[in-house]
Amino acid sequence: MSWVVEKKNGIFLPEINWHLDARKPASNVFISHAHFDHFGNHPSVLCSEGTARLLKARMPGKRKWKTYGLQEPFEISPSVKGALYPAGHIPGSSMLLLEKKGETLLYTGDFKLGPNLTAEACIVPKADTLIIETTYGVPKYAFPPISEVKKEILQFCHETIDDHRIPVLFGYSLGKAQEALKCLEGSGLKILLHPQVLKMTQACEEIGFTFPAYSEFRYEEAKECVVIAPPLPKDSKWLTGIRNHRTAMLSGWALDSYRHHSKGSDRAFPLSDHADFLDLLEFVARVDPKIVYTTHGFAQEFAQTLRDRGINALELGAQNQLALELPINPAPKSESRTSESESHPNVSPHSISSFTTAKENAVKAESHTRKVEIVSEYFANLGPTDVAIAALFLSGHAFARASQRSLSITTKTNRQAILFAANANETDYKRVRQHEADPKAALLSLLNPNPQIGQTLEDFRVLFDTLEKSPNPVFQHSLLSEAYRKLDPREGKSLSELVLSNQGNAIEESVIEEGLAKRFEAPIEAVRRANLRCADLNRVANATIDRMLDYIPLQLFFPLKLEKPAKGDMDFEFLSQFQSPIWVEELHDGLRCQIHKVDDRVELFDAEGKRITHRFPEIAESARLIPQDYIADGTLVAWKKERPLPYSDLEMRLKRPVEDLFIGEDVDTLLWLFDLFWCNGDTLLNLPLNRRRRELDTFSVNLRLRISPVQKVDSTEKLPSMLRDSQNRGNGGLIIKDATKRYDPLSLQPSWYSLK
Repeated sequence: MSWVVEKKNGIFLPEINWHLDARKPASNVFISHAHFDHFGNHPSVLCSEGTARLLKARMPGKRKWKTYGLQEPFEISPSVKGALYPAGHIPGSSMLLLEKKGETLLYTGDFKLGPNLTAEACIVPKADTLIIETTYGVPKYAFPPISEVKKEILQFCHETIDDHRIPVLFGYSLGKAQEALKCLEGSGLKILLHPQVLKMTQACEEIGFTFPAYSEFRYEEAKECVVIAPPLPKDSKWLTGIRNHRTAMLSGWALDSYRHHSKGSDRAFPLSDHADFLDLLEFVARVDPKIVYTTHGFAQEFAQTLRDRGINALELGAQNQLALELPINPAPKSESRTSESESHPNVSPHSISSFTTAKENAVKAESHTRKVEIVSEYFANLGPTDVAIAALFLSGHAFARASQRSLSITTKTNRQAILFAANANETDYKRVRQHEADPKAALLSLLNPNPQIGQTLEDFRVLFDTLEKSPNPVFQHSLLSEAYRKLDPREGKSLSELVLSNQGNAIEESVIEEGLAKRFEAPIEAVRRANLRCADLNRVANATIDRMLDYIPLQLFFPLKLEKPAKGDMDFEFLSQFQSPIWVEELHDGLRCQIHKVDDRVELFDAEGKRITHRFPEIAESARLIPQDYIADGTLVAWKKERPLPYSDLEMRLKRPVEDLFIGEDVDTLLWLFDLFWCNGDTLLNLPLNRRRRELDTFSVNLRLRISPVQKVDSTEKLPSMLRDSQNRGNGGLIIKDATKRYDPLSLQPSWYSLK
């Protein structure tokens, strides 16, 4: 039995006698979040724990609170189950999921599907009936990435201060103001908060959110500061008291040119805590409802958009929030399409069709040897430039790993581009899904099986360079849809996997390395070590062709793959393999840490290659004191009074929020350096360990960066007592190393052994 939904004092569910976001007092009320336009003076309220604490700060008074944690099940009325899901709108915001007699209903309230700097990430459950907020429910509202908006806000603030003026950012005191505050994090700017913003920011801190340093606004302190305030009229007494100010409104409506000077502001930036048009479409797709009710904003227009896509949708209120007449262009109907296609005849080797065929054949091949043969044969048909591009794309990457470049294309944008290119809609997709179990294959099957114009490897390379620089999802959508229009379903699959960095059908880099070595008769060891040093198959392919593999240097500020110690045993059979003297180091109980330093730039990486510089700023600062430029390997340990602390103490530090201004004050650290990979422009990986350590020993150490001592033992009989002594000092044990070997994490034969 479906749900009955009415628009009466918010949203009303008559079957259970509950109101959702009612403004007038009512007995049974769910409140989605703590904005005043969703709340009334109710005797009792059902909401999330976070929303309750914020409402108590905004609306003093006695009332009965029914609060629940996010995704905590409860019973809202007899035989009706409920749960709250994070809405991603403002701190504490939640959506309500109800279930009666097997039928589910989801009410969103205000929500944001994309990232929000100051809200719990939105989680989308499935539901039969969806009541969705549609403030920005027309295609023109596609917000740029929040990182770009943040850069523009920071530029506005810095330029305003440089002009000896005071920047004032307008944002609602709860939600938008805190997001503005987070945008300024790490900028070095001094921040002052309007009293209303101050009050709500402190309330958000009480429920667990953290923010950069701020102070309460005072006129005499405003010079060279950024002020955050709720939206104020241009002639307000509070605002006019700030001499020589410049204002900026933070709102999704900034996309409307005629709204840029709303409330008299000088600038406007599209920072929104609501879902944009593309997010709304994606949200509906994830919920997969039988019926959708739209409310607020462009409710009527968005309902029509859904109906054009074959989704049963009704608007609860016909009145448009902005009373604008914007045309909605329905998606054209598509012709029936087949789900399979054959590769194009007589295609050129550098075409995407040939690339796709080679990749599919290599993925399907059972043996490693056969995979290498397929890749090598494919390379043999390509020119030098295309070999380099193909080597990279076969690995499943649009850009080299070491470049740290990315496309940042969402699944939603990619999906919409495919549908648009196919001249298809959701009805066409659902029809194909009835016969195709794989949803990705069903979507791609809608593409033209016989496009007139194919694309080449070079076309893909140019496309990815352009997509990386795209200013917003709308531009990305345009570029992608045009590219998909020229591809058949098989080729479209290759593009989709590269765009989304889907490694499921990628070819292992070891196969590509061997394929290059086989095709160009190069030493496989040289190819592998070159790729180890630079993590760039495009560059490795060019160097293989040019016989320049040995000249590829170690990539700076990209983590090198690390050697890992094997487990050793304290017995004669194991120890007898080592020649005297035996190279012994202490096994520090800490975090493996690779450090890159050039001039004043320092980056730290953990054993998995994750950047951790921001978590250990004191180590980075100490690394700058060493005059050499270098890449070194070491272990980071918790440290106090010249003794190591247990790893559990370091874990406490790792669990601290990165925004914590006092992150280094409770757990002190020390980095023990034990190997050197690169120094002052020279790559040292091919040198034996004793030569690398000789160079490392020339470094001037300090209180936080030290060189791990080495002991050279003539007899294995000393090792048991050395192990006990090391563990008594708080270390994990000992490490035995072969000092004659070069650094080789690709070797199957370990050169390090741990004794515990």
